[in-house]
Amino acid sequence: MNFGRVFLLWFPLFCFTLPPSTAAARGEDSPEGRAREVIARAIDAMGGDAYLGVERTASNGRYFQFSKGRRTFARYWDWTVYDPAKWRMQLGEGRRQFIRIYNLELGKGWTLSGRDTIEEASEDDIREFRKVVKQDLDILLRIRLNEEGMNLYYYGPDEVAGAGEFEAVEFLDATNDAVVVFFSRQTHLPAKLETQFTDQLGIRRKQELEFSNWHVIQGVKVPLRYDVFTDQEMSSQRFLEQITINPSIPPEYFLEPVPDKK
Repeated sequence: MNFGRVFLLWFPLFCFTLPPSTAAARGEDSPEGRAREVIARAIDAMGGDAYLGVERTASNGRYFQFSKGRRTFARYWDWTVYDPAKWRMQLGEGRRQFIRIYNLELGKGWTLSGRDTIEEASEDDIREFRKVVKQDLDILLRIRLNEEGMNLYYYGPDEVAGAGEFEAVEFLDATNDAVVVFFSRQTHLPAKLETQFTDQLGIRRKQELEFSNWHVIQGVKVPLRYDVFTDQEMSSQRFLEQITINPSIPPEYFLEPVPDKK
């Protein structure tokens, strides 16, 4: 998962098993134990060791944004490294291109508009990117699952909407930042990720990222469609057309871009 939620927001990731002693200590029948069972099934459905072994991706496709009844479209290209998080996204090409880069190894980011207009990301931008990365599905499943202070809560089909089709796990970290992931009971794949955020006017809003059209690519099951809803209204879509798992990505892709003076 490139940073799917980051992309769609902005603008805007060994089969898992617990050691027997740990599983027993937490209680397999406890809410956390049930949550971990759901997560283990999901990881297995997404490719097990192959899924957990994804360190970086390169992808491209179509991006749509919706605002006040209007729809805008652009081609996109995305390069992602998961740990430490590095991300480069490009919309359009040439004079009409827009490139956004974040590199958390350096704690920096930049935007390139057109061929020569560069702006460095502010501290607030970096802080927001860090937060969104922490809420990314693949970061949660691959990296943050066992971090200190992370609590998991299970919600059964009678507790979530969907006529019994889904079950859910809430990830609540030490800072009380919560992410709820819904899983299909039939396929065990993630179906939706739900978060809360505060907009620029200080209004609390709900955001839902839905995953669909799953395909196996290089041994990993990947969603090719991402739909984002803000307060139940569609705000953006992404259709992934091509993805390469663990490609070689030039290091300079995640450094300050060089303007084209031509």
